[in-house]
Amino acid sequence: MAPATRLDALNDLPISAFRAKLWPHTDSRFNLFGPTDQESWRLSLRSSDGISQSELMDCFKLLHHSSAADYRASADGWHPVKKRREMRLLDMKYILLGRSELWYPEVEEMCLPVYGFMSFMLTEEDGIEVVYCYEIHLEESVRGRGVGKRLMGLLEEVGRKAEVKKAMLTVFKRNKAAVHFYERLGYEEDEFSPRPKKLRNGIVKELDYMIMSKSLVSGVKNHDEGRQRKRKAG
Repeated sequence: MAPATRLDALNDLPISAFRAKLWPHTDSRFNLFGPTDQESWRLSLRSSDGISQSELMDCFKLLHHSSAADYRASADGWHPVKKRREMRLLDMKYILLGRSELWYPEVEEMCLPVYGFMSFMLTEEDGIEVVYCYEIHLEESVRGRGVGKRLMGLLEEVGRKAEVKKAMLTVFKRNKAAVHFYERLGYEEDEFSPRPKKLRNGIVKELDYMIMSKSLVSGVKNHDEGRQRKRKAG
């Protein structure tokens, strides 16, 4: 059966073809200066059916350490089984961070452990083609060293190569550090992010999360795409 949409066709590509078409043509290896020496790192692209069980478990542990408390404090709560199921969604892609010296270049595989990861998907939100960041988590030893910014840059470059309109993500409002990090990179609360709800008793209920986005179209501001779409629909 032929793919239903353009993004379906991209998502259906084998990971080698997805990498060749959408992965930035830059060396995935980079250096960080550690407490005592220079450290060599590498980033690897995986599909949800290509990531090993051990790698996925490392990713889940990082997610749990970083965000389980925020989930528990939210209205929806923390549901590890549901989260593991989401991590295996068919179109999900992963960028894994590992040490270069623990790399098997002949098979494009890395030895454990995974020190950080990003998961993302090409999809549609409110009728707009986007690249959606589901998770981004780093081990504490590599935080504050530019790795998160590097991962977000890769996400945006994949989105541009896929010719989608926006990069999007969901963030807990209580995680002020994460909100400020995304704002510094040019992300704003998306126009389709759910707004506070006014209950029958007049109390305004604030949501504990928001959707943030960044336009990937040159010369277009973050909210212009939605306005243009509304004008066309009207």
